[in-house]
Amino acid sequence: MSLNEYQKAFNYLFDGLSITPKIKDQSLQFNSYYAAANVFVELEAFDEALEYVHKANEIAVAMSDNRNQCYAKALVANIFLSQDNSLNHEERLKEVINYCKGLNLLVIDAHLYKSLAKNYFNHGLLEKSELSYIRALKISANNGYLPDVLQIKLGLARVYLETGELEKAKVHIDEVLEETAIRESGVNRRDATELLAKYYEKNSNPVEANKALSQLVQIQDEMLADQANKNLAYQKVKYSHLDQNAQIQILDQKNKLLALTSQVEEQSKRNFQLLLVIVLIVLTGISLWFWRVKKQKERYQRLSQIDALTNTLNRRYALKLAHEIHQNSLINNSHYCVIIFDLDYFKTINDRFGHAMGDWVLKKVSDCVKGRMRSVDVFGRLGGEEFIVILPQCTSDDAKKFIERCAEAFKEIEHAKLPTNFQVTASFGVAAKQNGESLEELIIEADNAMYQAKRNGRNQTQVY
Repeated sequence: MSLNEYQKAFNYLFDGLSITPKIKDQSLQFNSYYAAANVFVELEAFDEALEYVHKANEIAVAMSDNRNQCYAKALVANIFLSQDNSLNHEERLKEVINYCKGLNLLVIDAHLYKSLAKNYFNHGLLEKSELSYIRALKISANNGYLPDVLQIKLGLARVYLETGELEKAKVHIDEVLEETAIRESGVNRRDATELLAKYYEKNSNPVEANKALSQLVQIQDEMLADQANKNLAYQKVKYSHLDQNAQIQILDQKNKLLALTSQVEEQSKRNFQLLLVIVLIVLTGISLWFWRVKKQKERYQRLSQIDALTNTLNRRYALKLAHEIHQNSLINNSHYCVIIFDLDYFKTINDRFGHAMGDWVLKKVSDCVKGRMRSVDVFGRLGGEEFIVILPQCTSDDAKKFIERCAEAFKEIEHAKLPTNFQVTASFGVAAKQNGESLEELIIEADNAMYQAKRNGRNQTQVY
């Protein structure tokens, strides 16, 4: 994993997991399942992570090993927090903290207080969040796990940016950015750069803020590419192992079928109907198994193409479909339009009403656009609050009409927690294929047009 050789890593992972149930050393079994659960957390495959951490915990309970139970319980709490940070996980986290108390597991103690602080921050309890982060930092002072220490400092920086203690925030941001090991941690490097941009923005330094934002975009692109490679390798290896297991099960079923056939041939003809029933049951089981494997493959393939928050196409898959539309336009000498739009003042929504409300607005905007698309249109999320739409067989005028329908729908978005005069608006940029432009050129033109719309006052459309 550290060398980014993901396919090798996942082959070893699944090979190890297939061996683990057969070994007698319970400590080795626990370590195997616990390590696997951590890998699945990194992949955001939370169902698999919970499956293996529960197996690890069962082994720890059977061994009456309190330390390993602490590790497992802490990981379960972290998985639930990562799955849904809109829920209040305070009670669960405190329960684990109390269980681990006195076991002298300083790294786990610091990690749990960091998670508790994150939970408080998610619910606007800034004072409690600060105290929990400070406690986590004190626990980690001597022998802390560096990635956790960096996350704790970044958490404190977030709190101080929210409370207006900008220079305190800057101290922690600088400490993280000066750490050489941060280059190996994309998440910490991304978060530190994002907070640095917010610091300069709050300090009314737009030049430095823009520099930090440019670095942030580059880091996010690198992380997206790495995550895509990781997910692709995981899916390939998983399906390969599923196919191997399927072949083994099929061979087992065939062997059983041959044995049953041999027995039936030795019996009288009165048992012939029984043989037919057995054969049908076996074949039905194989068919059902193949059907389940096929559905599972389709599900994972779909998940690799969809943005988890908005249920739209993710950046990678949307651009892949856009390239196919472009190639068809070259073959058929047809036109198409590229629309890029960005929600106006989206940061204000997050700052005033919280990130949960911001996520809700992104979902509603996506629903509005999807409800006005044709089956041949492509719609995806580029990142943050920026989206792309590809309209085959359309002119600039057609694109503007489509945008007008979407913009009107955005105005109808309302929520009980939003002011009555609140309206969601966006700035749109349009580029139409006329002659021999490449897809990349059209995307750049649409992006430039979108930024021109923002400079012209937002809530409008600019055609390149």
